[in-house]
Amino acid sequence: MRRLEQMAIRGTCYGSVFGTLGFSVCVAACSFARTDADSAAKVYLLAGQSNMAGRAFGGDHVSHPADAGIRIDYVCSFSARSSQGGPPDPHRSSGWTRLGPAPKHSGTPASHFGPEIGLGRGLALHLHGQQIVFIKHGRGGTSLAVDWNPKAVTGSRLYYEFIEQSRSALARLRAEGTRYDLEALVWCQGEADSTRLDWAEAYGANLRALFARIREDLAAPRLPILVVLTGDGRSSTKMVHASLIRAAQRKVVGEDTQVLLVSGDDLPMFDGVHYDAPAQLELGRRLAEALRDRSRSLP
Repeated sequence: MRRLEQMAIRGTCYGSVFGTLGFSVCVAACSFARTDADSAAKVYLLAGQSNMAGRAFGGDHVSHPADAGIRIDYVCSFSARSSQGGPPDPHRSSGWTRLGPAPKHSGTPASHFGPEIGLGRGLALHLHGQQIVFIKHGRGGTSLAVDWNPKAVTGSRLYYEFIEQSRSALARLRAEGTRYDLEALVWCQGEADSTRLDWAEAYGANLRALFARIREDLAAPRLPILVVLTGDGRSSTKMVHASLIRAAQRKVVGEDTQVLLVSGDDLPMFDGVHYDAPAQLELGRRLAEALRDRSRSLP
């Protein structure tokens, strides 16, 4: 089985899409050839816990021309439980919004972003002139064993929130007359499950079940999936079973040719768990590169 663990940055033109100069030249050099089939909007699903919600400081973000052409519908929060003990009320975008940091809201000290900005800019290099659409659901401190469990009938039931959000957003695209292709899911989660042995031991089976259910419920049986490798936990006193999570992720990826692994092991974290702004931009760029490499390998 094929597994891609994407760490290096390849190609000399990637950097300009994250800066302020040379964008049009770089796109001309890097974009794929267009066909009639390419006119459909490219939709990417993003889900997970706090590194997907994004703890990167929005003040460290510099806007870029590529951002204006990318739409996102998002839901995010930074605590699995509110002060009353139940799931917190998340911050939700008002439908589609331009790609950029989410504003300050309950549970976060400032505006913030996750890997979506770097991912969007990287994709813009390869999909020049095509619509790029993100549907993102990031909820901090949440586990796959409980909060994201598709079989859950009580509690957070985030899986159902995510699927309903995705269906609603896709329905809005259809209502406005936009054709779309569901391109991939990015899954960035695992830290919470590393804090309990029973959750960590069940992670592989739970991850397979999650991916199968998403593909079934969205009628996308061969949906490509990118898994962000969970950190090794060496800087966290709580992630005591991180090695089991990482091993399970690698095993699931090795069993499914439609699933890729993307690593951020070498990227800086400001608190030992969460990526800072440069790291989130770089992680997004690696995700875009993994998708590019996959598309180039297809017959």
